[in-house]
Amino acid sequence: MGSDAQATMAEHYIHGFSEAERQRLMAQARMLATPVFGGLDFSADHSLLEVGCAVGAELQLIAQRAAHLMLTGVDLSSMHLRAGQAWLDGHERIRLLQGDARALPFPDDSFDVGMTIWVLEHLADPEAVVRELLRVVKPTGRVILTEVDNSTFGFDPPQPAIGAWWDAFNRCQAKLGGGDPFVGAKLRGIAASLGADVLTETPRLVISSADTSRERTEQLRYLRKLLASGAERMLTAGYATAAMQQAMAAAFDALQADTDIAFRYGAVRLVCRKP
Repeated sequence: MGSDAQATMAEHYIHGFSEAERQRLMAQARMLATPVFGGLDFSADHSLLEVGCAVGAELQLIAQRAAHLMLTGVDLSSMHLRAGQAWLDGHERIRLLQGDARALPFPDDSFDVGMTIWVLEHLADPEAVVRELLRVVKPTGRVILTEVDNSTFGFDPPQPAIGAWWDAFNRCQAKLGGGDPFVGAKLRGIAASLGADVLTETPRLVISSADTSRERTEQLRYLRKLLASGAERMLTAGYATAAMQQAMAAAFDALQADTDIAFRYGAVRLVCRKP
């Protein structure tokens, strides 16, 4: 991929490609492993493709859960892939390739499982990606899409400073890359438009103050880093101000001390197979 294309893509990815983002992605994969992988059974599968694999954090977790699988990750970003190859070097069952998810470099019927995790929200044409996944997955295989629905994010009682930042975050993300931060609620419609056979559609509670299996402080820290990861592009593009950023940070400080405030953030997992 040429430098111009890489620069354009870097502008479109709201979280950026810094070392801090690499660390955030790895921590996010560990933090959200249960809602992402809970209930999935790979015991009868032999090969899995993750599109939009970034630094390979999700693939590493899959390898821990299914030691027999041959894993392939594809991402458009050479920066993300270099970071992934550096820390996954020597992992015999994981290969990372640079490629466009809309034109995957694989023959039809190549994989038992095709997967996206937090990817379609960033893309202007998610249908093209799902179409390609359906193409390269075997007739007996399945496509697993786990994607956000940012309309589910919120606090009770509402936190206006965080809500204002979140609204700006979503508008910036959609404008920069043409993506859809609410794509999780639209997965069934996308699959149906491609003639796919939907097997299951389930809500996934990504973050919740009602989840006693994870510490409240840890969950709030994750949310704070997620929102802060868009700050550079939001401020540069004029979607937010330094005052908004300071108010958002102050609100998170207050949340740590007030355990009566509830919070939640949800996603959708859709499993389908080729028509």
